[in-house]
Amino acid sequence: MPYLIDTCVLRELHLPRPFWRVRRAVDDLWIEDVHMSVVTFAIMEGGAIQLPQEFKQRRVRGWMQDMRRKLGKNLHGIDYETSIIWGQIMSSANRRRLRLPYHDSLLAATAKRHELTVMTRNVGYYAPFSIEVLNPWGDPKDSDYDYGEKPENDAIEPGTTSAEFLIPGGDAGTLEEETAAAA
Repeated sequence: MPYLIDTCVLRELHLPRPFWRVRRAVDDLWIEDVHMSVVTFAIMEGGAIQLPQEFKQRRVRGWMQDMRRKLGKNLHGIDYETSIIWGQIMSSANRRRLRLPYHDSLLAATAKRHELTVMTRNVGYYAPFSIEVLNPWGDPKDSDYDYGEKPENDAIEPGTTSAEFLIPGGDAGTLEEETAAAA
């Protein structure tokens, strides 16, 4: 099943001890099933600009270029069809008096356009629009996803899908700092 990965998942994977269910959910994916939006890259660029050290900015941007190459056709832009769906989502949100951040509404439109499940903790931004969501932070009883048992090791193992998302040579806090700066 293909998943659109939200920025909060990437941020979690860069913590010194990422939440095991997030790591497990990502590791259960083949890299071919991972999708991202250019909106995520815009958020990351906005945060990279605010990083105080130029070498950290270069690392984040290098990682973004590497991810762009790895994702290939699974990196989705905002095309005509996505923009029409986005307009429908925003109109529906306004009618319901829902406050929906622009970046999440664009991710929602991208997910709907490409029939993707969104991996995120922000369920409330997607569920009202009939978009499938996997929340690895949520109560496992609320999902039919099988996370298995909690592993004894907190580290992200080399060769796993979650390791593909790590900034090479970066300290654990680089992406956390970068995305926090953008928020």
